[in-house]
Amino acid sequence: MAEVEDNYASALETSRQTLKAIRNTESSVHPTRENKIKITDKIAHLKHKDPASPQIMTLEQELVRAEAENLVAEAQLTNITRQKLKEAYQQQINAVLERSAKQEILARHARRLLELLDDTPVVPGAEKAGYEHERAAKDILLDAEEDLAKWQPDEDAQISSSQLESNLLPPVNSSPGGQQSLGRSNSIGEEQPLGRGTQIGGVENGTSDAHSVTGSADERGRKLETQGGAYAYDPKVLETTS
Repeated sequence: MAEVEDNYASALETSRQTLKAIRNTESSVHPTRENKIKITDKIAHLKHKDPASPQIMTLEQELVRAEAENLVAEAQLTNITRQKLKEAYQQQINAVLERSAKQEILARHARRLLELLDDTPVVPGAEKAGYEHERAAKDILLDAEEDLAKWQPDEDAQISSSQLESNLLPPVNSSPGGQQSLGRSNSIGEEQPLGRGTQIGGVENGTSDAHSVTGSADERGRKLETQGGAYAYDPKVLETTS
């Protein structure tokens, strides 16, 4: 029984360690949020102080890239949170099921051991009969060990493998149904990754056209103008957690 409890405690610790990956990913996403806020504050300050400053154009272009980087980082955080949360609780549930199954095995054999105990009342002065079931008790212990060794988790206990790539994003060409990949499709439906020189909403990616860097934050965030393509962002912290 004690060994079963030790194994259960170890499994719970493994589940807790899995959840820590979410915290580590969160800390790696924080700098992208701070950078976006910092650039936004600079733009607001300049527009108030010197609306005609040429630096506003440069900062708005930087904001587009910062929002695109943050968009990918937030997607990574969402993916790792869903995956690790499911994985951690699956580990915990599997540990509970294993513990309960093995406790049932041990309890069933323990009841057999109790049946071997002689609780017949004795009269005062009478000598208590010696224990005569030593061999039977040993066989019960062997049966318990054998049943524990034979126990196997069911197929539902298998933890599904990750569908994320090393950058914590799903493969571009195998996105789930109903979800669009971070890219654009041509006239025949082929997937083309976003990169420099790609036309986005009538504006070439990487140009300095003023209209391309103005507008709402949502519009800028959808442009994904990262230097290395749509999946360029990959925080260094994630290398130790993924």
